[in-house]
Amino acid sequence: MENLVITHEAQAVTTSLKVAEVFEKEHRNVMQSIKNLTAENSATRKMFVEDSYLNSRNQSFPMFYIDRDGFTLLAMGFTGSKAMEFKLKYIEAFNRMEQALKEQQATPFKLPQTYSEALYELAEKAKQIEALEPRAKKYDRYLSSKGLITTTEVAKEYGMSGRGLNDFLHEKGVIYKRGDKWFVYQKYANDALAGYEIYMPRDDKEVLRTLKWTTKGVQFIRDLLDDEGIKPVLERPQQLTIQEQPDYHGRYFTASQIAYYLGLSEEWIIKIGEIANKLHLKPMFAECNQYCRKTLDANGFPRWEYTRLGAGIIEAAINEELSKNVG
Repeated sequence: MENLVITHEAQAVTTSLKVAEVFEKEHRNVMQSIKNLTAENSATRKMFVEDSYLNSRNQSFPMFYIDRDGFTLLAMGFTGSKAMEFKLKYIEAFNRMEQALKEQQATPFKLPQTYSEALYELAEKAKQIEALEPRAKKYDRYLSSKGLITTTEVAKEYGMSGRGLNDFLHEKGVIYKRGDKWFVYQKYANDALAGYEIYMPRDDKEVLRTLKWTTKGVQFIRDLLDDEGIKPVLERPQQLTIQEQPDYHGRYFTASQIAYYLGLSEEWIIKIGEIANKLHLKPMFAECNQYCRKTLDANGFPRWEYTRLGAGIIEAAINEELSKNVG
């Protein structure tokens, strides 16, 4: 019984789907019990937050996020020795998750606002790593800008090398090279197209910075390539490729999460799946690629989860569609 308790909006919660699975009940019955509780007393409504999930047919159905108090009320009616065992496991899981959240909130991370602050953070972090870990692990990467995409990741979509795409962007006057590092020209510096990932130096050398692209930046690059008639590999006619499974260890996002983070209504959950199909993001001969992977939801039904690159491409497509509607 893994993931009994998860985090949602910085709070330890479980879901109605997980409760139904663990206590071997029909999800619709668990949903009805929650609705009965919230109908009886309005004070209980804050304990249950309604959301949605996708079934195997990419259809959206309601579910609830449930906090500790809500679970306690809901589980009161579950009886039997087996039910008691599960209740105790849930209490233990809530305790662990809430303790982890408290520790995380006690030492909040503040992103450096200037290059000097970044250097100071590097020095302080280095002291902590040196004190807590073997010297062999001292130079692990520790400061990164989440959500940024490398030039190489963008290039793969077009069957290009990272070097080839950098040369293309240089010819277009977007980036320039200083030493062995690429930087965005000043005229694009304030357009939120790119950011820099900072790495711990080795052998006391200077701080390393790597140019990476935001989702807006990726769309900007796609538009430049499209203007030159350069299409993604999967959009080229009579092109059939077997995509290699990626060496990806970052976070995956469901269609529901993408819609939630972008502030979109539930109807977009299905549209996101349609966009992924239209852009040929889903692999044809494997369970995963650099854009997404196929997994099972809490009820054992298959669903698609997207990598940062895949989510970024979908976000750019959504922004393009919304801008057309506004226009």
